[in-house]
Amino acid sequence: MKTVVITGAAGGMGSATATLFKSKGYQVLATDREEIKGVDFQVVGDVANEATWQKISTVIEQNSLEVSSLINIAGRNYFDLIDDAKKSEWLNMFEVNVVAMVIGIKHLVPYLRKAPGAAIVNMSSISAQIGTSGYAAYVATKGAVDSLTKALALELAPQIRINAVAPGWIETPFTVAGLNLSPDPVAYRKEAEQMHALNRVGTPQEIANVIYFLASEESSFLTGSIVVADGGYLIKN
Repeated sequence: MKTVVITGAAGGMGSATATLFKSKGYQVLATDREEIKGVDFQVVGDVANEATWQKISTVIEQNSLEVSSLINIAGRNYFDLIDDAKKSEWLNMFEVNVVAMVIGIKHLVPYLRKAPGAAIVNMSSISAQIGTSGYAAYVATKGAVDSLTKALALELAPQIRINAVAPGWIETPFTVAGLNLSPDPVAYRKEAEQMHALNRVGTPQEIANVIYFLASEESSFLTGSIVVADGGYLIKN
């Protein structure tokens, strides 16, 4: 049975992705900082810590898992204007959003090379293409994810495909919490919806569908691609 490894599996998009892969017959090995429900195997820990990936490798070997996909969703955000930028926050942003992917890919590549049609999917963002005031650190890390994806697509081909998905505004607990901090959440949400050609924000399930497509044989001729799933945000703004 195929196994998928998913980071950030306790979050909105991570949980939706784990649920979808389970419904498709995959075993799910999930990791996050907090406990994850409804998966076959889990490792609670920080993906920026190499010890977490060593534990994941131990689970794979002890259970003879056939890992065919790695989905890198774990990440964080950070708001700060450049005048107040904190070096520690910037370093942590790159450690969590970029370096953790590198460590994870390094540890799982030996397993993925054994699986026919192996694939890696990284979480990017349309922010890497448009820039967002006050979120320079986040934007910079997502730009790095795009470049990393393209470079590793060349390095890992032809045995392993690697692509990234760049979502627009997705309704997750994180984005809803931010929305509720605005002076007028209802008006802000309506404004956000109207910024998309489809006049709505996306759902975690819709991004999970894109991730599954990129990990499946249906996308067997795609590698090194940054697939935008933004409800037409980029073409409207």
